[in-house]
Amino acid sequence: MLMIGWVLRQVVAAAEREYYDPANIQRALAELETQLDQGAIDEREFERQEDVLLDRLEEARQWANGTL
Repeated sequence: MLMIGWVLRQVVAAAEREYYDPANIQRALAELETQLDQGAIDEREFERQEDVLLDRLEEARQWANGTL
C-alpha cells in the first residue's frame, strides 16, 4: 500500500512539473498565435485562450517560488 502512495505522489509531481513548465506554456502561446495568424481562431477566442495561458504562466511562477 505504501508503494502505491509513493507512485501516486511521483505521478502528481511529474504532472505538476509539466503543467507548470514555463517553456510548455510559452509553446502553447506561440501555437495560439500561429492559429490566429492562420485564421484558425478569431481574435476573441485568441484573447480568451491567451488569458488562460497567461494566468497559468503566473501560477507557474508562483509554483516555482513555492508561493502557490
